[in-house]
Amino acid sequence: MEATAKTPSGVTAVLVPEELNRRMETRDTSRYEKREDGKLYCKECGSVILGAKVAHPIWDGPFPMSGSGKCFYEEVPYCPKCEEKPSFHGEPIVPKGSHHNP
Repeated sequence: MEATAKTPSGVTAVLVPEELNRRMETRDTSRYEKREDGKLYCKECGSVILGAKVAHPIWDGPFPMSGSGKCFYEEVPYCPKCEEKPSFHGEPIVPKGSHHNP
């Protein structure tokens, strides 16, 4: 359940911590296969699967888009030939008790 939040610059998608955890646990990796060397490979083209770092700013402050300056970083797998590299800029996380998730 991806949520949205109104900010001074418009409406933006945000994540509650539970949603980020669920998304990470249920990530579809059926397009990849693990081989004897321990690496993941794309089933379609045979390329080695890479990981892209995605930063999720934590909006835990009392004002819109405010926080401690901390980020949660996740490593997102992708095939460099078949898939687009994920953006470094992930959705903000809005913990319970913050401005966007009272």
